[in-house]
Amino acid sequence: MTDLTLAVNEILDRRSEYQTAQEYYEGTAEEVYTTAAIKRALRKTVNRFRLNFAATPVDTVNNRLEIASVSAISEEAGSYLDKVWASNELTLEVGEIHKNALIYGDAYLIVWPVDDVLQVYYNSPLTTVVLYDEENPRLKRVAAKVWERVVDGKTSTRVNLYYADRLEKYISLGERLPQTPKDSDFVPFVDETTDANGVMVHGLGEIPVFHFRTERPKGKPEHLNAYGAQDMINKLVVMQMASVDFHGFPQRIALSQEGSSESADFGGDSKAGLSGNPGDLAILKGIKEVKEFKPSDASTFLEPLKAYVRSMASTTSTPLHYFEPTGNVPSGEALRVAEAPLVKKVRVRQLSLGSTWREVFTFILRDGGFNEDVQIHWKPVETFDTKEAMEIARIKVQIGIPPEQVAAEMGYDVALIRTWTMRPSVGIQPGNDIPGNTEAHDLQPNTAGVPDTPNEKAA
Repeated sequence: MTDLTLAVNEILDRRSEYQTAQEYYEGTAEEVYTTAAIKRALRKTVNRFRLNFAATPVDTVNNRLEIASVSAISEEAGSYLDKVWASNELTLEVGEIHKNALIYGDAYLIVWPVDDVLQVYYNSPLTTVVLYDEENPRLKRVAAKVWERVVDGKTSTRVNLYYADRLEKYISLGERLPQTPKDSDFVPFVDETTDANGVMVHGLGEIPVFHFRTERPKGKPEHLNAYGAQDMINKLVVMQMASVDFHGFPQRIALSQEGSSESADFGGDSKAGLSGNPGDLAILKGIKEVKEFKPSDASTFLEPLKAYVRSMASTTSTPLHYFEPTGNVPSGEALRVAEAPLVKKVRVRQLSLGSTWREVFTFILRDGGFNEDVQIHWKPVETFDTKEAMEIARIKVQIGIPPEQVAAEMGYDVALIRTWTMRPSVGIQPGNDIPGNTEAHDLQPNTAGVPDTPNEKAA
């Protein structure tokens, strides 16, 4: 098959997986029913009562994936990166890419020159894919973007194929693609930027589509292991809400006296005196005794729900206190032990996402005429008790560990540490406290200079 056929089918084949991941994150995944009768009975309430815990594993990791700075070697390269960062609002774009990479397992970034200005923008895996070389799975062979457009009320499908030296544009012949599209379903799309074959030559020297993923070769949703537990929770919540009215308005029955018959009680119509509504009273002739149906015990639902939440925490390596904010949050060493699996997982995500960010910014610099490498600096992953962390740092300095190493272990930016060590007035001596605070990180790419304080803009 050609690249066109392979890319289009790859995107269409994986869409259902990505849509499922999105539904579980947003809490809109369909309820699973055992019988059609139960589905009919619960159809009015199933979408009203939702406790969505499946989003927690995603949000917990995403909240710790913060880039502190991006540094280049030269000041000129740093200034250029800073300009591209600001013009493309990458402070917002970075968070969006991280979040969607965790939700879907994959996310894409396209860097494309428009009027000699680089445009950097996120693309969903629902529309975009990168195909890799079969012999070397780290080598990008082609990237594709597929989307629908409507012109004069007519729907068509557009496809762009990105190569290292050219861009190929296609458009579908029909309004709807067949289940398995082929090359014959498309023709070249010609506009003012292409030749007669729909080809646009570029001089970027690299495929300008970058693949962010949680795992290799294909990413997996961060909450994939939460799907089963969330289905169980959905069923418990919906069933409990369907029965909760019977707690406030219990059903009652009246027992007949001896000698009374069913035909006498109901008058030939078995539905005349009975109903299944909360608060209803069944009127029977010859009543001897009135009783009440005991509603289901709430613990029947709540206890399994807690067990399923704990199972979700275990299967997703997410600390339980993020699911149950009861106030009993561990602290100190207990907190570090509880969050150890989460910290390890976040660091793995930093390695994967950071590698792609490095590719992105190196590509941007190369397009701007700078043959330089970049470094991605992340904010600290661990949760620290500030007072305890500072005390430990002081002891480390006292026993002779270099202050620069201590500051680096606390998560301070390398460039910021370098400015401290260059200033005699703020030099750190054994026995002295570490200057600054753990929140002193620059959110913008720290490439053109280093801020002296958290609020001072880089020069």
